[in-house]
Amino acid sequence: MANILFLIIDMQNGFINKFTEDLVEKIRGFQTSVAGRVITAGTRYVNHEHTACYVFEGWKSCMAGSEEAEIVPELRGCMERVFDKDKYSCWNEEMRAFVRDNDIEKIYFAGVNTGCCVLHSAFDCYNDLVDCAVIEDLCGSTSGVEEHEAALVVLRSCITKERVITAERAYAEICGC
Repeated sequence: MANILFLIIDMQNGFINKFTEDLVEKIRGFQTSVAGRVITAGTRYVNHEHTACYVFEGWKSCMAGSEEAEIVPELRGCMERVFDKDKYSCWNEEMRAFVRDNDIEKIYFAGVNTGCCVLHSAFDCYNDLVDCAVIEDLCGSTSGVEEHEAALVVLRSCITKERVITAERAYAEICGC
């Protein structure tokens, strides 16, 4: 069986609002359904005085050590590893090494924000020739549905429409059914 990574992007207390709150249960349900068939990991955006969000936007949420920066309790126990990052993309040397060391053949992305961290991570993964897919109904934007849908249009255009899929299709691909 191929090694598959289900990568949950930035499902942190500070990114849960009326537009993203339903993702927690959906992601947990999907992860439970594919448990034992995938490696599940997550990322956590850690803000500080030297991030672009802090410097250019004055955004002071999800600061290192804050409750906002913590992974939501419902998902903490299902991740084998959480990668801290201070940029939109999680695709850094630590992530590349994890993918290489675990012989990962495909990455499925879920989480927030579709147009920021999910998009940048998927682009960087794709650019490094790692097979990947964004599970559109397991992603969302704290800014609302329009922002989420706009990001999906860009993702379909740039990483191909075949790589922006539903949870149902991802499940079928992972389980081989």
